[in-house]
Amino acid sequence: MSYEILLYPRTAGQDWDEVLAADEADSPEMDLTTLNRGVASFRRIEARLRDGLTEPVRTWAAEDLTGDVFGEFQTRDSGLRVDLYDRAASVSAPYGGPSDPVLDLVRQAVEIVAAETGYEAYDPQVGDTFDGSFDDEAGQASLSEVTDRDDLWADHTANTVNEDAAHPDGLTAAPVEGEIVDDADQDGPLDPRAERARLIQERRQQLLEERRQPAALRRRGWFYVIFGAIVSAIGLMRVSEGDTGMLTWLFLGVGVFELVGAWLMFSQSKQAEAQQGQQSGDPDAVDR
Repeated sequence: MSYEILLYPRTAGQDWDEVLAADEADSPEMDLTTLNRGVASFRRIEARLRDGLTEPVRTWAAEDLTGDVFGEFQTRDSGLRVDLYDRAASVSAPYGGPSDPVLDLVRQAVEIVAAETGYEAYDPQVGDTFDGSFDDEAGQASLSEVTDRDDLWADHTANTVNEDAAHPDGLTAAPVEGEIVDDADQDGPLDPRAERARLIQERRQQLLEERRQPAALRRRGWFYVIFGAIVSAIGLMRVSEGDTGMLTWLFLGVGVFELVGAWLMFSQSKQAEAQQGQQSGDPDAVDR
């Protein structure tokens, strides 16, 4: 028995039936950029979830494009489970009644996932928006979908190993994406090398996303326009003075190349605005 809360992207006023139908539709093929962005979001969710927990945790993060799951998070004792997909997320935990302390963990996890993804929470037990409350009758009657997923703690007893022998330096092994990471029975802090690598990955992804923002693309476009115009003007001045040597044609070629680059930047900016408009449901943004 468990209680599960689902989170989906939802536009203002959109009916939940439409949201659920959209989730059932075939998703576009995942690319490396989408995978990296999704795993980075999962790592942020993981870090915030860990801040409020004292029990051991196991996680799994995707490393290839074969599935639609970015990451899985599961605690050992309370059974809190968080899964992040390419177009949805799930938060669940074993249901032990309305006074069960684990329900507070579920609420906190839902808030964290919603804040990191922008998704809205849906309670499939009652078929409506999750408002922070739990329906006891529906919770007692609902069967967990977690049983259909891989239990990250299923092999805990069988795979218990001597951590001191595995890591004689006393450090926790750096998490390897695509494999289950177990921090149970570890009294020391997490390996700072793993944390540093995670922060570097998030920063790299953040910079990449910033470069693809419409405003950033327009700024680059205007830079190309100005630089291309200056170089082209120098080339034209040399032509007007009767100089048709190699350097003159080099100026003209570079100027034209920069102006073409500016046109491409402005085109990409319009495409990025259209994509943002489709994701936000803003028809005006799409028209622009």
